[in-house]
Amino acid sequence: MAAMTAPAAFSGPPLVVLKRPFAPKGQLKVLLHHAEPLIARKDLRELVSLCCVADTLIERVQRLPEAADDFDVSLLQQIEEICERVSPKERPQELLQSLGLLDVYPYLRQGLSGERLEPVSKNLGGSYFNYVSLLNQVVMMGTQLYHDACVPQHHKYCAHQVALLYQCLNMLQGDTKPIRRLVEARFDEIKTITESKNPVLDMDLSDWLQEITWLCREEIKSCPPYVHKKMTHVTSILQARC
Repeated sequence: MAAMTAPAAFSGPPLVVLKRPFAPKGQLKVLLHHAEPLIARKDLRELVSLCCVADTLIERVQRLPEAADDFDVSLLQQIEEICERVSPKERPQELLQSLGLLDVYPYLRQGLSGERLEPVSKNLGGSYFNYVSLLNQVVMMGTQLYHDACVPQHHKYCAHQVALLYQCLNMLQGDTKPIRRLVEARFDEIKTITESKNPVLDMDLSDWLQEITWLCREEIKSCPPYVHKKMTHVTSILQARC
């Protein structure tokens, strides 16, 4: 059997010969950056979060002028520092404007400009915050009802809890009608039982309640298009690239 030989590509001289860089003795240093990501990524979450907090607090000052003394000015300084870190070549307010944050948070715009604080007719950031809170209520109430369905001692409160859950589903203003119809179909039955002397749901109703609350949580978890639409004012900023 013929002896195997190395491929010709590896038998010749190297294509590039690296020269050792010249530096005075003792001036070559190794810098460690263990805490930094391998690929630089400009994360805007902290900036958006701080802008949301600042907008809410400035709105509070607009409604209650006496609360102005409690406003922490360092919050605005943190926003400016993050802006400089995200885009060093832009002024903080220019970056906030280009990202659309001053349109989403109108009270923040007034606070940074030094203008007289006036009530605003449209607050996209506030609407986003309220909508996320509503989504959280659906998940939390659904989770609570899911577990209460297995505890007979808690059944007497189920009608009230189901009514609140139904109201939140209705306020989502999306394609929640199929779930709401399922709730409507048996709500009167649950209400009658919970108002009786023996407010304990039978196994069938308990299983049905767990199924409905599971559907509610899965609806929020799947984040359907109507949820995306309500949140696009902020999510589009989080997806921005500077």
